[in-house]
Amino acid sequence: MDSVVAAVMSALEHLRLALQGVPGLAAVTSAPYMFRPFIMLMFLGIAAGLVGVIVNLRCLEFNAEAMVHSVFPGIVAGALYWGIDNIVPGAAVVAVIVAVALTWLGRSRRINEAGTAIVLTSFFGFGVVLSLYKGDMSGQLEALMFGRLLEVSDARLVQSILVCLIALVAIGVSWRAQVFRAFDRDGAMASGMSATAVDFLANAAIAAVVVASSSAVGVLLVIGYLVVPGAAARLVTHRISTMVPVAILVGVVGGWFGMWLMTVDSPHPISPQAAVALSVLALYALLLPVGYVMRKRGTGA
Repeated sequence: MDSVVAAVMSALEHLRLALQGVPGLAAVTSAPYMFRPFIMLMFLGIAAGLVGVIVNLRCLEFNAEAMVHSVFPGIVAGALYWGIDNIVPGAAVVAVIVAVALTWLGRSRRINEAGTAIVLTSFFGFGVVLSLYKGDMSGQLEALMFGRLLEVSDARLVQSILVCLIALVAIGVSWRAQVFRAFDRDGAMASGMSATAVDFLANAAIAAVVVASSSAVGVLLVIGYLVVPGAAARLVTHRISTMVPVAILVGVVGGWFGMWLMTVDSPHPISPQAAVALSVLALYALLLPVGYVMRKRGTGA
């Protein structure tokens, strides 16, 4: 694993040096500690954009919220008991369990929302108890909830990139089935499609995005990445083929602008994680009147 990390980081360092003269990238290419979170946010923006479209089409926002909170005990265990570079593996183990639980609950419309709320509360509560069991970890607890974007290590960056790729593969291989199930759930089941497999891949992709961003953006802010890009794309288009690039663009540009924003001179410190999350929300706000005008004129793509 160390050799893989070294090879990837060597390639990224060459990329950083090659991009130093590109307008708009001077701030993020000025040093490796800035370029690492920038690369993570680019991968996160692409993965969250694609997954966010499915979240929006299938109305899985509550599942995304549950996943964001439910992976918390894995993050805590990884960080406090096995070291900061084991946040992603620890979160991944719990994420698989939660994805299975949410998939099982999704088979029943009657208990789905109540069961999802129980999963969210129980897992998150266990994570808080686990963090306090080792002593007063209030400072570390805040870091785990809200992330430390500029403290991304080489190992965690490579781990996050791999997890983002898993999210892209999970949605990519089931794309047609995800869209079919989004628009005609009963028809998809009647066609012989494995609803359980499709739902698990959707939940697994959501989990992968949460795990990938857990140590950088934090578990409480990543929900914006899962929901906002897809919702923003829905404002300006109803075509799925157009929603995907718009959602990815929102995620990527939001990450870039947030990185730029944190370098602006300010009398008070600017939280990198908050700057990124608010930048994504700002793009949604900018697209809101655009979508309204397009709908009034009947020019929606």
